[in-house]
Amino acid sequence: MFNSQTNAPLILVVEDSVLVAMAIEDALQERGFAVVVTSTLAGAKELIGQQMPAAALLDLQLPDGISLDLASHLHRNGCRVAISSGFDSQGNCEGHDFAVQFRKPVSPDILVDWVTAVIAD
Repeated sequence: MFNSQTNAPLILVVEDSVLVAMAIEDALQERGFAVVVTSTLAGAKELIGQQMPAAALLDLQLPDGISLDLASHLHRNGCRVAISSGFDSQGNCEGHDFAVQFRKPVSPDILVDWVTAVIAD
């Protein structure tokens, strides 16, 4: 849950928009978090196979599927999860009440504020 080299909390960002992912990554790094970014579910599974993050910011719809199963897996392993979508995701995220939901577009600062709050919790 912490980056072994920096001892900073590790945050997973799964976002298929490169510009959005870069903005989130920059905002997280500015606040001292270690960040790993991927644009696919497959990439996320590979990354969490190496190290479980402390928190994850997931885009709901990715090129290789919907991120709800990934969200459940992360939650079961102690990771705090937020899901963002450009659609009204309330119906799509049924059974995933553990995940905070954000509607796109959402400011990277709002996402980082959420990460900061849950990591301190």
